[in-house]
Amino acid sequence: MPVDPLQLDAALARGLRPIYAILGEEPLQALEAADAVRAAARAAGFAARTVLDLSGSGDWTSFEAAVRDRSLFAERGLVDLRLPSGKPGRIGGEHLKRYAEQPPSDLVLLVQLPRPDRDMRRTAWFRAMEKVGVVVHARPVPPARLGAWIRERLGRAGIAIQPDALAMLAARVEGNLLAARQEVEKLALFGVADVDVDTLQQGLADAARFDLFQLPPVALSGETARALRMLRAMLEEGQPEPLILWALSRDIRALAVAAERRAAGESTATVVKGFRGTDPSALGKALARVQADTARDLLARAARVDRVIKGREAGNAGRQLLDLVAALSGRPLEGLERGIT
Repeated sequence: MPVDPLQLDAALARGLRPIYAILGEEPLQALEAADAVRAAARAAGFAARTVLDLSGSGDWTSFEAAVRDRSLFAERGLVDLRLPSGKPGRIGGEHLKRYAEQPPSDLVLLVQLPRPDRDMRRTAWFRAMEKVGVVVHARPVPPARLGAWIRERLGRAGIAIQPDALAMLAARVEGNLLAARQEVEKLALFGVADVDVDTLQQGLADAARFDLFQLPPVALSGETARALRMLRAMLEEGQPEPLILWALSRDIRALAVAAERRAAGESTATVVKGFRGTDPSALGKALARVQADTARDLLARAARVDRVIKGREAGNAGRQLLDLVAALSGRPLEGLERGIT
């Protein structure tokens, strides 16, 4: 029987199984379950990772090669197979069934699937994987459990929340776990330890003026003037510079990884998927103008801003952030009104 994502850590602690199949009915639960499997595999010495995006009409020789080559070089690793349609086709199904019947001891297979249906569960390849592996069903959190889910997330960050504030926050996110996690991250970054209604309302008011999570996609999309206006407003309102840099750096790292994968031959449509919290559409627009070396330069710029903010390097942190946003959006800051002196 499929396990709940909450049971996955306990299952992983008992030892790795040869196959993990994630049924991705709810995006955040599915992403975090896949992250947990990858982390457990790395900790157990399965360090090498091969990522494959396949479909029923795809070239499944790449799957066969990933399995064969890893065994050939005696390298323990993980094959991260994304099957967004949930339908590997006849050839793909045969590959998966054959793999499950004799899984290599030096590999862990992670299969990421969409929302399950009855037909998928009846296939020979799925049943073969089910016999030797762990199936994780990433279901949506029911409305009645959402408050408890948010409270548990806040607890991990060392934050307590009052019941009326919890009800307000649950109503705000409307069942969207990604939105709920972003709110938890914001509260953690602002350093609050106990959240009541007044604290939450103040946080919502701040978010109405400037939203940390809106700046990076605007910059990635190439909207230089708008991104700089947003950043200037944040700085004028006293938004902490480390918070701004944190939000930007997360998407810059995603851009760098995506650019490297595209340079290795993957399509843009494939590489923009799966970056937690990063807008795929905005990331695709950035990839249309950013090469891998430029993305690495952006990472270096972000690292320099971090050193300036921490006082380890001379410079004006506000100006450095403006330079970073301008570079991320694809337009040099020279000639533009900086607004920061």
